[in-house]
Amino acid sequence: MRSTRPPKVAKWLLGHFGSSPNNDSVIGDLDERYRAGRSEAWYWRQALWTILVSFVRAVCGHKLMALRAVVIGWSLFIVSRYGFEATRRLIFALAVWYRVWPHDWIQIGVQPPEIFVAGALTAWIVARLHRQQSEAMVLAYMLSFTIVQTLWLLPYLAPFRFFPMTAGWVFSAITTIGLVGGGVYANYEITIATDDISEPHEPNVTHLCSLTGSPATSDGARTTRL
Repeated sequence: MRSTRPPKVAKWLLGHFGSSPNNDSVIGDLDERYRAGRSEAWYWRQALWTILVSFVRAVCGHKLMALRAVVIGWSLFIVSRYGFEATRRLIFALAVWYRVWPHDWIQIGVQPPEIFVAGALTAWIVARLHRQQSEAMVLAYMLSFTIVQTLWLLPYLAPFRFFPMTAGWVFSAITTIGLVGGGVYANYEITIATDDISEPHEPNVTHLCSLTGSPATSDGARTTRL
């Protein structure tokens, strides 16, 4: 029997990377049409197309912001990589490691976590600095990272260089996962903060009445002294 629930991954991607100001309405419309009989393939096409179109519109409408997000993201990533590289060299310099871990394996144990953290941290900062268009700006930074990494790995497609190419793609995938994680977490924080601001807060009637010297009734209304 066909499930009435939309594809979770497609809906998750659209919910976290859709840049349209009406993203929630779009998701609701897609969910309704899926329950009406549309296929999973249709839902996936619509979700990916919506992400692409909303991203292009956001970038075209905020070109300087997108350029700033890419520059800031790459600058922070390069600085963080230098910092982690210094840490790795310090670990190499500690001779005590040689007794418990072979020297050649230290890089394998250290580099994946540090590139993940570098990617997550830079995406988080990019999203926090561009709150109004956080989804689109993180996607712009991720797209630039993917292009640069692909161009960097092209020379390794030559014969007899399979291992460097594989290692490069693995490290690129780890960094991309970090970028996604950092961006999603930052967008979650921004959404929570926005919801807290938009929700009206009822005044404490009892406290106000105590300040004015008037008693409060059971339903929160202030009585008037005659």
